[in-house]
Amino acid sequence: MSRHGNSRRNDNQSRDAQLMGIYLALEIAAAEESVPRNIPCRTSRLQGRYYIEEVLGNDTRCYENFRMNPHVFHNLCDTLRANCGIRNSRNGMTVEEMVGMFLMVVAHSTRLVVVAERFQHSTETVSRVIKVIAHGIHSLSPTYIRRRNVDVQPEIQSCRKWYPFFQNCIGAIDGTHVSACVPSSVRGAYRDRNNEITQNVLAACSHDMMFTYVVTGWEGSAHDSRILSDAATLELFPAPYGGKFVMLISYVPFSIAYIFS
Repeated sequence: MSRHGNSRRNDNQSRDAQLMGIYLALEIAAAEESVPRNIPCRTSRLQGRYYIEEVLGNDTRCYENFRMNPHVFHNLCDTLRANCGIRNSRNGMTVEEMVGMFLMVVAHSTRLVVVAERFQHSTETVSRVIKVIAHGIHSLSPTYIRRRNVDVQPEIQSCRKWYPFFQNCIGAIDGTHVSACVPSSVRGAYRDRNNEITQNVLAACSHDMMFTYVVTGWEGSAHDSRILSDAATLELFPAPYGGKFVMLISYVPFSIAYIFS
């Protein structure tokens, strides 16, 4: 083939490549123009307030979603309104909706994005609401978490199996590990013996299964006896008095003499 024929073929290939490049550029530009920006994603017809109304109308669904019956749910909302000053938001979010989001996270460890989709709010709004409800419930702790001022616990006195052997027992103390989300720089301290990231929580309760004292925030690697020793030095710790004692459920008996007054 002559040199002029090769040159003509190369020119045709170059022209085809240019045309192909132009065609692809036009296709990409057309695709980008057809995709709208900032598409609203929380546009479901089942808004959070309608979902709450629907769930509260059925005892089973309410308990499965929020771990409490509807009348308890309403009592909690009324208490937060009366004692904590929590009100409906300006954009129409009710206190019931706020409490529902909080309970769904607490009861089922649900991720914020899932709650945001369920209630049709942004994750920022869900996070802010959960903090408001958490602070409100925490402010109620001195009112509802306290020791009964009785000589003998009614649950002990009415049970032949416990009375009179435990007539001076005012409650029980135990610890549990709760999953925690902490910065990577301190994860080593929060890693428990099962290699999970947790916080070690101490809780005391009376015989009617009501909490009387709670300590949170300790690292998962902290030993139960260390937490109990530190908590016992605090002013609000429900220390036994007048010959009373507290049962340690699963703690190492580091100082049995201490739990007796």
